[in-house]
Amino acid sequence: MYRLLLIFTFAMTLLGYSCNDPITIELPNKNDIEIIYSDTYSVNSKTILGEISSTYDLGINYTTYLLGSLDDPFFGKSTSDIYLELDFAGSLPDFTNAVLDSTVLVVEYANNGFYGDTLAVYDIEVRRMIEQMEADSTLSDKTWMLDPTVIGSHSVVPSRYDSITIASHLVDGVDVKVGPQLRVPMSMEFGQELLDADPDNYTTSENLIEFINGLNISATSSTSSMMGLNFSDAANFAGNNKLRIYYKDITPDSTTNEVFDFSFKARTASTFVHDIQGSLVENYIADEDYNNDDFIFFQGMSGVEAQMDFPNIEELRDKIINKAELTYYSVSDPNETNMINSPVDISTLTYVDIDGERTLTSDASFGVNPGPYGTVLGGIPQLIDETNGIYQTKVNITSHLHTVFSQVGVSTSVILTPLQRSERSSRTIIFGSGTSNTDYKPVLEITYTNI
Repeated sequence: MYRLLLIFTFAMTLLGYSCNDPITIELPNKNDIEIIYSDTYSVNSKTILGEISSTYDLGINYTTYLLGSLDDPFFGKSTSDIYLELDFAGSLPDFTNAVLDSTVLVVEYANNGFYGDTLAVYDIEVRRMIEQMEADSTLSDKTWMLDPTVIGSHSVVPSRYDSITIASHLVDGVDVKVGPQLRVPMSMEFGQELLDADPDNYTTSENLIEFINGLNISATSSTSSMMGLNFSDAANFAGNNKLRIYYKDITPDSTTNEVFDFSFKARTASTFVHDIQGSLVENYIADEDYNNDDFIFFQGMSGVEAQMDFPNIEELRDKIINKAELTYYSVSDPNETNMINSPVDISTLTYVDIDGERTLTSDASFGVNPGPYGTVLGGIPQLIDETNGIYQTKVNITSHLHTVFSQVGVSTSVILTPLQRSERSSRTIIFGSGTSNTDYKPVLEITYTNI
């Protein structure tokens, strides 16, 4: 061990305190000196199959929903599509004298969630659901029955930073600039069905959902790529997301251009499919000793995760842990162009608690509330070698080790996963604990005090 004397404290005794009484200061003795040690412990690592993640929960405001398909030789193929329910944005519609112009599905792009080829062409299709979502929570393997008829389609290269200009329907000849958004033209048949519907379908939100159970958005991309769409409460309430009907209101006296917006309910969910067959990560899953674990892998959605084991952790059980950090190194290809391939932007740790359930470490929980997350937990990769694309990440586990040593039955292993993993499509290749990896092995860095 490397013993580093960091600080010492001296005792100060205040005797006979009063305005005029002298203060006596005693010199410190050996019992007053605190020795803090610093040491580095080895870590064993492996790649494991990821747990199914939640993509909708009544009590959580999910922001980013993923759409598209990633396919690479390391992680295999991952796809995500989206299910959503319609609602009313304002007053109930009156289509008595309406003549349809067009119908468009509009969704704001999210800043995160994008990964892969930035120039990929997405072929997007929209279908109607033929069953309702109903549940107050949804996991990422859940699917609903769909009508096979495509009611909306569009081919697009997403641009999440650039505003777009559209022609105003309400004021002829006027262009309107709007924020970055996906716009999918819907079929005339579907739009006409909305106009011709029995007015009773529009009396309540529940009746609307009975009429249109929901919509499914799917996409295939020309190359490996995934986008993020912002279905947050803020985007929905602001009217940035909508199913907009453009129509003319024709009466005997006049004709006016009109629009009506259906909004989206909070009940929105994603379905993830991961296929690792034929990928490099399949070898690591099939054999824990494959290639001596020189690499480990973790990714967003419900993909693979990285397990870290601390074989010598029991040596610290009788110590006072001052600080504990898991440090690991990841790599991306800096020579790829037109690609978003950086590691997961912020990672977190879970463990198996005394009830056998996966839960956030206490450090991570404290980072979420009150936060700020990155300051409390860390987990944000820092580029340390731009030429070779090497990142270093430090994750705080100080409080978690206190939990491990104070509760019987808590697993000493932790599992590395993206924060809000259902909203992230990025993935990370980490240097593992294999014998041929000499420079970038994961380590546990501890400062502690002897009792």
